[in-house]
Amino acid sequence: MIILRKMAGSVRGAFRFTGPGLTLKQKWQLALPGPVLSVGGVLIHNVFIKYYTDMIGLSPTYVGWVYIIYNIWNAVNDPMIGVWIDKMRNRPNRGKYVYLMRVTVPFMIISSFLMMLSSPEWSQWLIFLLYTVELFIYDTAATAYSVAYQSYTLIAAPTKEERVDVNIMQNYISQAMSFLITLIPTLLLVGDGKREIIIPIFTAVIAVETIFFVLALRGLPDDAKMHETLQSQPLGSGELWRETWQIVKSRPFLTYVLYSIITLGPIGFYFTPYLYYMDDVLNTDGVTATIVDVSTHVIALMFLPVMGYIVKTCGTKKSIYLGTGFAVLGYGGIFLADNIWAAAASYVLIVFTVNYFRTATSQVGALLIDENERVNGVRKTGLFNGLFSIFIIAFSSLQTVIFMSVIGAFGYDGLATVQTDSAVLGIRAATGLIPLVTVFIGLIPMALYPFDRQKEEEISAFSNYARRGGPKDE
Repeated sequence: MIILRKMAGSVRGAFRFTGPGLTLKQKWQLALPGPVLSVGGVLIHNVFIKYYTDMIGLSPTYVGWVYIIYNIWNAVNDPMIGVWIDKMRNRPNRGKYVYLMRVTVPFMIISSFLMMLSSPEWSQWLIFLLYTVELFIYDTAATAYSVAYQSYTLIAAPTKEERVDVNIMQNYISQAMSFLITLIPTLLLVGDGKREIIIPIFTAVIAVETIFFVLALRGLPDDAKMHETLQSQPLGSGELWRETWQIVKSRPFLTYVLYSIITLGPIGFYFTPYLYYMDDVLNTDGVTATIVDVSTHVIALMFLPVMGYIVKTCGTKKSIYLGTGFAVLGYGGIFLADNIWAAAASYVLIVFTVNYFRTATSQVGALLIDENERVNGVRKTGLFNGLFSIFIIAFSSLQTVIFMSVIGAFGYDGLATVQTDSAVLGIRAATGLIPLVTVFIGLIPMALYPFDRQKEEEISAFSNYARRGGPKDE
């Protein structure tokens, strides 16, 4: 009975986001800038894909090539930006990380606006070229924003518990904002969509996104005191390559990166397959697709604090093992579903699985950065984030390429009123079976991940001491 009361108290605490360190208000303020960026990501990397195939008429093959080029650019661009941000000095009159985020916002807004203006009357090559250039501009700005925000967050929230809480809050904000974003494609791109209606609505969404950016970054502290605990050490080209090699070949980095590429990337790409699935497999209307999508995300949101409690209690590795069963039921069910109710139930489990695995791994990258600082005495957030971008973010779009290639190979035609049986099978396989296989393969690197719960707590205690001066576990 005492144990049950203790667990109930801990779960209540998880819902209140209580604990030492940051106040509840500070956690919410810190959480806001990330989800605003993710809204643009949903629009660019999910909604626009179906918009380009179904409204603009760009073939899935061309869309796949756009993302192949995008991945290559990520591999070149992201580490350079990370190292550049590491070397950048904090200027007392303008700050550093928050200043960078503010500067990059206009580039993201303008490029995303231009992206929706492509015309179906243009040639495939012209659409492909403009789409690629606009995505190039958006990604460069988004990378600088993301690296600056991640670097800022790890300083402002130094402990594992605070980072898990901030991540859960980010999920809440992301889901709430994505609710508005996903209303658009489910209502307008599932069924008989009209471009002349979609463009004004997309414009309104981008305008609202701009307002959110301004509000999220307004008043965010970035003073000299935050940077006093950071020891800077400019690296020459030779030292940079040696440090990079030491990080890349380390077991914590390799296992985390492999798990992210194999599992987190593929399962994170679920909304676009959902659009194709509801439109072309179940042939539902936009209202039905919207109701199913909204209700499933609401259910997942209800369990986010419980997910955080499990991660804090069990650690990363055990938490991942516990979530595998939900993945089997969700992805297996969506492949076999023959009616809207079975598909909706499966989609609930898929959304739950994605949010659960993201929560379980949300603090791992920060733990790697903290542990490297503990061993070497110098913090290299930008270098780490650049390497994460090469091996994780750059490959995260691989699932987009795979999905588009699979449905294209099975005969999907975005302009066809009804898809063939082969095309429907391709959508089922790309939506259910491929992500499920990646979940199982990802258990291999997770089994080799070297940080258990105790090790994660030790690293978190060091980070807290380094940023705030105590307490510290030896």
